[in-house]
Amino acid sequence: MRIHFVVFCCCALLLSPLFAGCGGAKVPQGPKLVPVEGTVTMDGKPLAEASVMFGTGQGIGETDANGRFELKSIGGKKGCPVGEFKVIIEKWVKADGSVYRSADGISPMDAGAKQQIPARYSDPEKTELSASVKEGGNNKFEFQLKSGA
Repeated sequence: MRIHFVVFCCCALLLSPLFAGCGGAKVPQGPKLVPVEGTVTMDGKPLAEASVMFGTGQGIGETDANGRFELKSIGGKKGCPVGEFKVIIEKWVKADGSVYRSADGISPMDAGAKQQIPARYSDPEKTELSASVKEGGNNKFEFQLKSGA
């Protein structure tokens, strides 16, 4: 019994510095976010229900019926961090004509969905689109896509 008590005390003594700062410390809020919005057209027409992603998910949005989008960051907060980003625009459509939603829980390919946007806009490795998000600047972007390869 005495050995268990000694082991417990040693462990408590060794671990106590780890818990010393846990009381009232603020949780980091992440990078500052700035509002980002824009429009996406395909062959001059608004592109509805497309996903717009800046970087590797630093800003994510979906276009409405008029092709307009507003970005949210990871965690759903409105805005995007300041920086230079590759832009990826995707629209996956299932065989029945409905738009694939990532909330379906399976990959678009497993759902039988097909990419409707050319790879030069939808492939993270090939995208020709980019955006420079500035603090205090005009962060309104227009992406004019052309169909075809």
